[in-house]
Amino acid sequence: MRVKELPKDVVLRIAAGEVVTGCFSVVKELVENSIDAHAKRIEIEIEAGGKEFIRVADTGEGMSPLDLKEAIKPHTTSKISSIEDLHRLVSYGFRGEALSTIASVSRMVITSKQHSDEAGLKLKLTGGQLVSEEPYSGNAGTIVEVFDLLFNTPARRKFLKSVAVEGRMVTEIVQRFILSNPGISFSYIKDGKTVYNVSETQSLKDRIRLVFPELNVDDLIEISYSDNSSGIAISGFVTMPEKTRLNRFGEMIFVNNRYVKQFELNYALERGYGETLEKGRFPFAVVFITIEPGSVDVNIHPQKLEVKFSQTSRILEAVKRAVRSAIHERGTFKIKPISEPSYAETERYKKQADHREKTAEKTFKYKPLATSHGTSRKNNPNYSFPMEIERQHFRTFQTEKPEKIGEPKFIGVFGERYILVENPEGLLVIDQHAAHERLLFEKLKRNKKIKAQQLLNPVELVLDELRYRLLSDNSEKLINLGFHWKSKNDRIILEAIPSLVPQSEAKRVFMDILDELRLTKLEEPERLFDNLLASIACKAAIKTGDRLTIEEARKLVDDLKSENLIACPHGRPISMLISLRDLDGYFSRR
Repeated sequence: MRVKELPKDVVLRIAAGEVVTGCFSVVKELVENSIDAHAKRIEIEIEAGGKEFIRVADTGEGMSPLDLKEAIKPHTTSKISSIEDLHRLVSYGFRGEALSTIASVSRMVITSKQHSDEAGLKLKLTGGQLVSEEPYSGNAGTIVEVFDLLFNTPARRKFLKSVAVEGRMVTEIVQRFILSNPGISFSYIKDGKTVYNVSETQSLKDRIRLVFPELNVDDLIEISYSDNSSGIAISGFVTMPEKTRLNRFGEMIFVNNRYVKQFELNYALERGYGETLEKGRFPFAVVFITIEPGSVDVNIHPQKLEVKFSQTSRILEAVKRAVRSAIHERGTFKIKPISEPSYAETERYKKQADHREKTAEKTFKYKPLATSHGTSRKNNPNYSFPMEIERQHFRTFQTEKPEKIGEPKFIGVFGERYILVENPEGLLVIDQHAAHERLLFEKLKRNKKIKAQQLLNPVELVLDELRYRLLSDNSEKLINLGFHWKSKNDRIILEAIPSLVPQSEAKRVFMDILDELRLTKLEEPERLFDNLLASIACKAAIKTGDRLTIEEARKLVDDLKSENLIACPHGRPISMLISLRDLDGYFSRR
């Protein structure tokens, strides 16, 4: 096979694949260019999620006619001049590189004029090819209009998400720019409707409440931390531990004003809360990490969503300390630091683990609760996790082939958390929350429509644009789940919720369900509905610390046995069997 050089237009379309990953990525590149041009006002407009039309206009420095013609060529930029500049980037990207790749897969009109020039230039391009040019005498700055994105690569265009999903992703990008650039005015218009019109005088706290309207001023705690020796500074706002949501969509972390999506940073932020966060809940946070440009590599990810630090541990520790200190100063919650074991402690634990392995090789073998057909969690399609127990060190459960379990003998409830049952093989420990959650889930699945209960006091909610759109797009699903509401100006009046859910949880459950819809936006319809049912079941189920009567606990055990259930809707195990044989082995009774 002969090796040949690809045509220029093919090369450009291939290169565009790294830039144009969706309508949101085009908006991101264009707005970043506007920020780099020192714009004080940026206008963003989209139609059909950005598939048909994207417009980004700014009041920045603009380009001369000569520079504009250069900017639409590949591999041109005003941002760097040498390879060394890549390692100390303070700008967002490369204006010419983005313009040429976006232009290659769209119909583009770009207009620009410098403040010092009497006239600027307007260029029209199709598929990257210049079609026409004409003088421009309007306001200084740059306007980029993108029509029919990916029109000349239909195979890639069909992989764009739906209009609703593409539009939500653009909105998320715009929200990040609004939060990370308090000194810039932003206007965002979506399908002819103004979503955001933010003044440059609005503070960061005001902007956070604009993006997350469910937050009050008192919910936000300012964080401030600096380490002069390393040049690390942390600033921003977080919420108190009781103000959380179901996922990490409320956590926004910026490195040198660039939004990053990096789990280790989110984890460090959450570690700052110690033990005060409820399991499965996540805080709202807008956190800015400022470090020397040479200490971070922003070029390891095509969309620059991930970064690489030269001193990762110090940055993670700084984030944790900043959050912990801010919450501690508020004084409402006592933070319990999670201390890392010393080297000596780690070595001692290893020796203890090795000794226990040698002297008790067959100790602690557990069997999961079996169904009437002898199916264990291990073979269940809903089960995909290792079971572990902590005994100075972690040991994985060794699952043997389960046998049929005889009639259980109820013992009692331990720690207001676990139900203890004796059967012929040993001790059965049942998680009361997981068990009740699964039983409720199965009950909900059997009913195609959930009965609603009227709220004694309707709840008034302010929704951000994303949640409002999710509400509109999924109104039938939500009604079937038992939610009823009415709109009042820019607010929602929640009038009814699922009958299983406590009325005190009305607002939290409703918001969590909307977050679930956002999180599972790409799921199959049946799977999505199951996820929503699981979320309702979780909120309605008895919790750790809820006191069950003996009769209630017995009934829970009987219902589990009759349903042959082995895991909660989220995949956690319901029960664990500690066999008599293993107990005898541990106490040397064999």
